[in-house]
Amino acid sequence: MGEVSPAINAAQAQRWNGASGQYWIEHRERHLAEQQNLTPYLFRSAAIARGERVLDVGCGCGDTTIVAARAAGAQPEGRPVRAGSAVGLDLSAPMLGVARRLAAQVSVANALFVRGDAQRCPLRGAAFDVVISNFGVMFFERPRVAFASLAAAARPHGRLAFLCWQDDSQNEIFAIPLRAFGAHTRLPGPSASDLFVDPRQITDLLSGSGWEDIEVSSVNEPAWIGSDVKDVMSYIRGMPVIRSLAAGLDPALTARVMASIEEEYDARQRPDGIWGRAGAWLVTARRA
Repeated sequence: MGEVSPAINAAQAQRWNGASGQYWIEHRERHLAEQQNLTPYLFRSAAIARGERVLDVGCGCGDTTIVAARAAGAQPEGRPVRAGSAVGLDLSAPMLGVARRLAAQVSVANALFVRGDAQRCPLRGAAFDVVISNFGVMFFERPRVAFASLAAAARPHGRLAFLCWQDDSQNEIFAIPLRAFGAHTRLPGPSASDLFVDPRQITDLLSGSGWEDIEVSSVNEPAWIGSDVKDVMSYIRGMPVIRSLAAGLDPALTARVMASIEEEYDARQRPDGIWGRAGAWLVTARRA
């Protein structure tokens, strides 16, 4: 599995094959650390069994795909089962390149990666027992079309489990810099991902696109943001949204805003790094 026809989600394809994709690759290990207390909820809910086939949507650099492949591929002694596997689906060619290298490095041969758009899932219908996503479903141009496509890729009564962010105000990695800039300039307007901050909208979206038994649970855990203030501020300054906001302000005002952000993160310093509050929704469902 490899390349498929060009994606219909052109804006996101451009984003994740460009600067945003490279930024994510550069900070891959940081993001894993940020989400270390959240991701276990996803795998507990997905309950991947030996021999199952898993689809990981918006897999990025493939870390969750590799975990899923290991869970699906483990062979119980004396009990032959069909070969389990995990397929990572993403728009980003650079990130999938990293994913393939990581899978090869740890000798996980049953993790496969496909470049494609979930809005027209390029995979065989009714092929997957479980569909998962670790913060990868929030970027669809047409969410209802995407989830209907994913339902078609799942077997009858197949399972869905994903994590998505709650409102930025519930996540200090985003809330602190956005609040500081918001005092001086207009913040970005609503995006397609904003529907995921409301559990009612998530439920309506899934129930209208081929899913049932939908549950949305709040997950709130501490999140590691960086080793110290210097480390965190370097990361914050590199965020595309922060670069854009800073470009619209006078340099002296930008410096004052950054200083106020630095003070807030400094107040959250612990011996093992800077930690902040993180809030996500854990969503589970079954194909109708």
